[in-house]
Amino acid sequence: MRTVRALVGRGLTAGAVALACAGTARAEEPAASGSTQDGASAEQPSRPPRPPLPPAPPPARLPWGRHIEIGGDVALVSRPVATETDGQPTRVRYEPAIGLGVHARWQIVKYLRFSAFFLHATHELALMPGALGLPGTITGDPRDDEAPTVRTLALGARLAPTLALGDRARAWLSVGIGYDRLDVDRMHVHEPGKGTFTVRERGASFLEVPLGLGVSFDLIRDWLTIELESSGAFLLGRGGNATRLGQALDSQGHRRAVGALPRPQASIVHTLGLSLVL
Repeated sequence: MRTVRALVGRGLTAGAVALACAGTARAEEPAASGSTQDGASAEQPSRPPRPPLPPAPPPARLPWGRHIEIGGDVALVSRPVATETDGQPTRVRYEPAIGLGVHARWQIVKYLRFSAFFLHATHELALMPGALGLPGTITGDPRDDEAPTVRTLALGARLAPTLALGDRARAWLSVGIGYDRLDVDRMHVHEPGKGTFTVRERGASFLEVPLGLGVSFDLIRDWLTIELESSGAFLLGRGGNATRLGQALDSQGHRRAVGALPRPQASIVHTLGLSLVL
């Protein structure tokens, strides 16, 4: 029995010694491994620094193109009238006038542009004796030595097939639709020996169909353009009270018939314009 106990004790002692030796070996392994890595890194040559990145290429420049033109116009405006009004010879004419306008154009595709326009002008009325069925002298307001006037405006839009004539010049035809308005200012009728009475303001509106032809040239390439355009517009519609028989009270309080103004048959416009190219 003592012999067995002695053997067991010796075995436990041997196991303890073996475990202690194994722990000591494991503790020494990282140091040995670290020293191995340090030696390997010391043996490898150092790498050269990474070269700098090449410079970025310049951004691609988009091709320039004409898109929008905005400008102003000076125009000579004529409005021919019918030779008869209500079956009677016309005794009123609209004198040609200088007008002012603005326009904007947008290039939809290469050979087609869309444009919008506005034009204003003031015409004097040329009155022959017996005009409007009124005796005496007819003058404007507020001064009695001026002719009566008619203020006109036209606004609308056009489509214009366009042809480039080289790098700077263009030519086009146009067709469109618009609104045409005329307003007759107040007038004074001076009857000899009877006094003066007033004819109130009247107006009329029409639908117009303008047809035109134009050319342009770049004064400053791709920046400033000068252009010439001629157009004629057919006027459609009955107008308003300006083109119908009216009434007024004379200086003695009697009702007087005031003849209709002639209906314009067309609007003929010649324009000189400048445009900024955007």
